[in-house]
Amino acid sequence: MAEEEYIVGKCSQCGEELRVPARLEHFSCMFCGAKLTPADLVEELPPAAPLTGDSGELLARVRSDILRCVADYPDIRKQITRREYDPAFARYEEDLRGIFDDLDTACRLEPDRQNRIVEETVADFLDQLEARWAARKPEFLTRRTMLRDDDKMVIAIFLVPMVRHLGLSVSEEFCAVLQKRWVERYPKSPFYLGSYEDISGGFRRRFKLCFITTAVCEAEGKPDDCPELTAFRAFRDGYLMDEPDGPALVETYYEVAPVLLTCMRLGDDCAARCRELRERYLEPCYQDLQAGRMASCRDRYVEMVRELQARYLS
Repeated sequence: MAEEEYIVGKCSQCGEELRVPARLEHFSCMFCGAKLTPADLVEELPPAAPLTGDSGELLARVRSDILRCVADYPDIRKQITRREYDPAFARYEEDLRGIFDDLDTACRLEPDRQNRIVEETVADFLDQLEARWAARKPEFLTRRTMLRDDDKMVIAIFLVPMVRHLGLSVSEEFCAVLQKRWVERYPKSPFYLGSYEDISGGFRRRFKLCFITTAVCEAEGKPDDCPELTAFRAFRDGYLMDEPDGPALVETYYEVAPVLLTCMRLGDDCAARCRELRERYLEPCYQDLQAGRMASCRDRYVEMVRELQARYLS
């Protein structure tokens, strides 16, 4: 076996030296957590510009602007698609990075208070979100829960990946504290930390797999060649592709399924959702296949995808 090649350089964010396998296109700094590529490694950091500014003024600006990360983007969930996510993310980052540049500068001006600054900023952000939901004065509690879950998806798919993508010294701590405090307040509605690289790469990747069925089977520890996956793939490549509109259905599925899985994995209790999908849709579909009820299987699967689209993307 050939000896693995490594590249050596300093993290462009914190200046610590890294030794990274050359085969990796993306990796994280083990010291500061910054998301990097080989091109981000440097021989030496340029001399740091002297920090200027008043931390109190910077933080006041952060707290007055941070709600924009959600409130200014009411329709951005509709852009969580294979074609639209990258440009939408770039616009989001360009619009909002100044907020987190200010937070980072404030923390570097007062490094001994960074933990407290982050905690207070997160608490204020969550308080502002709750005030935003209360101001809508929904008629029913369930409506307020829907507003919260809508905002959670923006946080999980755009805000957290954007802050991590910036690679600031405060990025990973802010995201970790935000997730922790959110789950403490809303334990039945967790979200999970994702990265821009993973989300964007997942949208671009085209697998041979049945995305949703595979995710459910993986959650239950079933192998890739289990009877269910084998049956669903045979159904797709046989019956469905021979139907007049079958190829179009398959193409549509490949367009939306990675998006739906990303939303499930980052913005939901994925294990609970997988159990629900198995009980409501996939087990009846599998029974249809075993009994030769191909049209019934197709209708159930289409219904499942539409239900997920309505839940996450509408």
